[in-house]
Amino acid sequence: MPTTRTLAAVLLVGYLASGCGLDDSAEVDCRCARNTDLASFPNCRDIELDLDPVESANPFSTRLPDCPSGDLLFLREPTTPEAVLFNVRDTFEGFSAVQYVDQLSEDFLFVPELSGLELYREVYNPPPGYSPDNPTDSDTLWAHEEERRFATNLLDRELFQQVTISRWYVAGEDDLILYPDEPMRETYIFDYILDFIEQPGADGTGRAFEVRGRIEMDLVTPSEENPLWSIRRWRDFRDGLDDQSLTELRGAFAQ
Repeated sequence: MPTTRTLAAVLLVGYLASGCGLDDSAEVDCRCARNTDLASFPNCRDIELDLDPVESANPFSTRLPDCPSGDLLFLREPTTPEAVLFNVRDTFEGFSAVQYVDQLSEDFLFVPELSGLELYREVYNPPPGYSPDNPTDSDTLWAHEEERRFATNLLDRELFQQVTISRWYVAGEDDLILYPDEPMRETYIFDYILDFIEQPGADGTGRAFEVRGRIEMDLVTPSEENPLWSIRRWRDFRDGLDDQSLTELRGAFAQ
């Protein structure tokens, strides 16, 4: 392990390649920053930081993101599925990866759409003859740990000035499936549009791009008496042939 004297020089290359641990048994691929939440990332305590900003003209680079700060957003209690859906929107717009992951169940699964999967086959590593309609296939590619890593990489203020979700779930307009035999499960189907504005490059301007598609999302609660809803399964659908989907975004920010 580097000494305090040398740590600043190798911060982005050596020491933090192993991550800043959430606890003694877990590691997160991120780098300690000035405003990192030390309660969540105790290995960042007493570290001399290199506070010079890291230049990154390409937001799809593999530069380690900052470990999230301790500035928590005010979110809704997850006592209804709609509250969780709105929390997801708010955590993306508020760059709060830790709070976003809190909205997911431990057995969370993401099901990619086929066009985006083909672009990032090395990330998703689908089996031969993969079909998202086959639960045996689709429920093995991307689980809770992959989603946590993606959120930590994506929701980085050094990459983006702003994330805006201009289309999300609308109660009373979008589709909702209830299950009489499974009252602790509900499925929400809706379109999404996410707009990203990158941090300014050398020319002083930040590129903007859009991600759009359709979501089919299963939410579950372990109890009807004391509901605590979370997202168990998120399936992505492409909108148009030329549109970038959340499947592609996950592939780009997988590591």
